[in-house]
Amino acid sequence: MNNPNGRRTPLVVTLRDSADARLFVELSSYGSDLTEARHALDLAVQGKEEGSPLAEAAPYLVGFAVVAYCRTILHSNVRGRLTDHVTVPAELSVVHDQVRAFRNATIAHSQSELAVTYPTALLDADTLEVQYVGAATMISSLPSPLVGRFRTLVAVMEELLDVAIQPVRARLEAALRAMDPRERATGALPTVQEKLANEFEPRTKRPPYPTSHTIYWEPGASTDDSDGAQPRTAP
Repeated sequence: MNNPNGRRTPLVVTLRDSADARLFVELSSYGSDLTEARHALDLAVQGKEEGSPLAEAAPYLVGFAVVAYCRTILHSNVRGRLTDHVTVPAELSVVHDQVRAFRNATIAHSQSELAVTYPTALLDADTLEVQYVGAATMISSLPSPLVGRFRTLVAVMEELLDVAIQPVRARLEAALRAMDPRERATGALPTVQEKLANEFEPRTKRPPYPTSHTIYWEPGASTDDSDGAQPRTAP
C-alpha cells in the first residue's frame, strides 16, 4: 500500500505468543500507566498557573496520576509489579512511599485525615435560628513540592523501564529476523469486538497474551465518538 508521498506503508503485525512476547506486553503496559501519570501531572502543574482553566481540576488530576502510578506497583491478577523489574532509586524511595500511602489511605479508601467530612449547621446571624444542616468536606491533595518530586519519580521510572525493555525488544527483533519473511508477515492483527454502550461490561480480565479488545458505541454516534479503547503510548 502506498501513502500520498509514494512510499509503501509499513505492515503492522502482532508477535506470536512466547515468554518474551508476554514479558514485553507486561513491561509495555507499565509504560502506558506511567505515561498516563506523567501527562496527568503535567496538566496538574499547568492548573497551578494563574488563570489556568485547569485550576479546579488540578487536585483530581493529581489523584488520577496517583492511581495510574500505583497500578504499576500494586498487586494485579494479570501481571507482576513494576518493582519486580526495576528498583526505585534510594533518593526517590520516600516520595514513592508517600504516593503509595496517599493512594491507599486517601484516594482508594478515604480513611485519611487528608479527606475529612464535618457535620455543619447554618445559623441565622441575628437570631441563631437553624437554617440548614449540611456537611463540609475538606480535602488536601499532594502539596506542590511533592507533586514536583512525584513527577521526577515517574520520569525516572520511565527511564529505568526503557532500559529494562531494550534487551527484551532486541530478542524479539532477532527472533523475527530469523523467520522466513513470508511467515513473519502472517502475524494476525487483534480482533476488535464492537458492542453498544448499554452492553458495557467492566468486569473482564485480560490474558497475559491478549488477542482482542472491545470498543463500545453509542447508537447514532459517529466513528469519532466511540467510548474508550483509546491507544496509549508506551516505550
